[in-house]
Amino acid sequence: MIKKLITAFVGLIVITGVLLYFVGGSLLNSGIKRGVETFGPQVTQTSVTLESANVSPFSGSGTLKGLNVGNPEGFKSENIFALGQIDIRVDTGTIFSDKIVIDEIIIQRPAMSYERTARSSNVQQILDNIEAFTGPRDTRDPEPDEGAKKQVVIRKLVIEEGTVYVGAMGVGQTVRLPRIEMNDIGEGGNQITMAEAINLVLARVVTGIGPALANIGEIGRDAANALRDQ
Repeated sequence: MIKKLITAFVGLIVITGVLLYFVGGSLLNSGIKRGVETFGPQVTQTSVTLESANVSPFSGSGTLKGLNVGNPEGFKSENIFALGQIDIRVDTGTIFSDKIVIDEIIIQRPAMSYERTARSSNVQQILDNIEAFTGPRDTRDPEPDEGAKKQVVIRKLVIEEGTVYVGAMGVGQTVRLPRIEMNDIGEGGNQITMAEAINLVLARVVTGIGPALANIGEIGRDAANALRDQ
């Protein structure tokens, strides 16, 4: 379930960036911030803030700081999903090709929250909010569109200083995420889409914190399942 949430916000940022790509420096960056903070709350029905965006369409480098997606009402932690900083470097020659090459993604201080009540969870609530905005999902397994088919290569991905908060009925515990580094995702003939790349990364996250989550009981196992999207 958390995979769907992360995919939705990656898509929101990418779409906003592409639409404003040719506008230029300062307008591009203010446009990304405005787009995320305007459309994000409409989709999630919670607060969505982005401290700053510094993206260069010419160099292919960019930094996003302070992306915070607020929790639905009735849950303890302030945010369901937050990122301290994302640094990304893209091979600009591949942006409009069938295979986008991302040279580097560095994610610092990511924080996720999984909280359960007697009837639901914060993740399920926000997914229900997203579905209320987008309409019911088509269960007929339609053909993926061209954007979904686009391949991606990530040469280096680092996640550091991450945490996952798990809680139930207002009581919880924070679990630290070990540093993760992955290289050459989608290289060597292993063609993958962005959604598949996110799956691989989250599988690595669960592997890193799985034992710690298991040690805090059923709510920890629920959080692991939410990360796996099973």
